[in-house]
Amino acid sequence: MARDEFSKAVRDTVAARAGLRCSNPGCQKLTSGPAIDPARAVSIGVAAHITAAAPGGPRFDPTLTPEQRSSLENAIWLCAACGILIDRDAERFPVSVLRE
Repeated sequence: MARDEFSKAVRDTVAARAGLRCSNPGCQKLTSGPAIDPARAVSIGVAAHITAAAPGGPRFDPTLTPEQRSSLENAIWLCAACGILIDRDAERFPVSVLRE
């Protein structure tokens, strides 16, 4: 099944807009740090979909176009743990909460 994934530009923009911190107000962990190699950084951040990228996913909205599903307006920057949390507990994290 095809997923409407974010482009690198969208992922980079949502990360920068969040200051490389998890957007979950209860978390706000820094999602990037130094690697052993001084020329590299390690990221635990994810650009998560507010409404799912594909049918069957959490909060999927069939009225959105593929372009809307993969747009910056449908993205939220989270640490890896919070990315899993919002998808596994979609009732606790509806679209309205994620857009806040």
